[in-house]
Amino acid sequence: MEENISIDFLIKVLRKVFLFQNLPDHLVKKLSESILIKDFASNAVIINKGDEGNTMFVIISGKVKIHDGKEQVAEISEGNFFGEMSLLDDEPRSMSVTAVEKTSVAIIHRNDFFNVLNDFPAISKNIITQLTRQLRTQNTVLIEQLRSREKELNDLVDKRTAELATRNSQLTHALEDLQRSQQQLIQQEKLASLGQLTAGIAHEIKNPLNFVNNFSQLSLEILEELKETTDETEKNEILNDIKSNLEKINNHGKRADSIVKNMLNHSRTRNDEKQPTDLNKLCDEFLNLAYNGMFANNPDFSCFISANYSPDIPKVKVFSQDISRVLINLFNNSMYAVNKRKKTGELSYKPSVEVNTSILNSDVVIEIIDNGTGIPKEMVDKIFEPFFTTKPAGEGTGLGLSLSYDIITQSHNGKISVESELGKFTKFTIIIPTT
Repeated sequence: MEENISIDFLIKVLRKVFLFQNLPDHLVKKLSESILIKDFASNAVIINKGDEGNTMFVIISGKVKIHDGKEQVAEISEGNFFGEMSLLDDEPRSMSVTAVEKTSVAIIHRNDFFNVLNDFPAISKNIITQLTRQLRTQNTVLIEQLRSREKELNDLVDKRTAELATRNSQLTHALEDLQRSQQQLIQQEKLASLGQLTAGIAHEIKNPLNFVNNFSQLSLEILEELKETTDETEKNEILNDIKSNLEKINNHGKRADSIVKNMLNHSRTRNDEKQPTDLNKLCDEFLNLAYNGMFANNPDFSCFISANYSPDIPKVKVFSQDISRVLINLFNNSMYAVNKRKKTGELSYKPSVEVNTSILNSDVVIEIIDNGTGIPKEMVDKIFEPFFTTKPAGEGTGLGLSLSYDIITQSHNGKISVESELGKFTKFTIIIPTT
């Protein structure tokens, strides 16, 4: 006990504490004589959580806070006590205590406290009452802290919800933009296919138009001869020549008309119903158009074409416009591959594209084989993925084979596969059910 603290003063201090209010004078005096007084500066730690609990403390002056880490449980000042829980249950400190300001405390050791408790058991009632008050106070503080924390969490949830709503809106707009871009790319792929087809059509239609022009001009010259002759036999011969020319003009006009109709069918939106289609004829038409299209864009292009069409193939109900897109795409790819390999300068290389049709277990099989550049092994499995292309940037959208895959597998319940060896060949196989 410090010399400047008198026994009388300590008795007055203890009498202010509810715990000792009913304690007889001789016991208060006895307890005061064993008390140790200690001063703590502001923010000084009085008790650390986990310390041995062999003492309790009475605040003579100042103020302390009871806390668990950064979470404050209570704040008490002069006349209050703390540390009694560990003293009673002989367990380590469950909370820390820190001086809020300059604080002086009276320290009561366990043995001294229990000696008083043995001499005056009625103090137990005060202990229980005080503990109940402290628990109520602590509960109130904890409830307020929980409410405050709940509000913080609710505010945080509201903030995060608003952020997610904004992000969701942004993602929705991004998805819409992506879908529009995809549609534009798909349309671009269709236009690219149509452009290649148109080049072939323009080249192929040139021949019948030349015939029409030539025979028309020849017929006009013959008509002039008809005006000048008076011989009936000669007139009949001239009329027969004119008739023959008109028949040729009609045939070549029909050929030109057929080519134009094929172009319109390819560019027109497909019908809602499948139509019986001669797949051999479709393959032959678009193989020629692909060849002429490549030749129109590359005047030095040449390629050996081998077409083997099975006569046993019946007409098959398909979306002919869609199948034509698949064929022109695959034919174009084959022509591109052999032309690219030809440009490498291989002296013994002879470009060739082979198309075969056959019947297998009631399914129509179409094989398209070229001896072009081939596809690297690591790329074969990716060839039908959207936006994947083996062509240089700017020469392909990467959608042609993806669209072809969807047309065959989804629209026609068929199969499409690829085999290839780099620098040697590529083979596409299409299987379309006849039923």
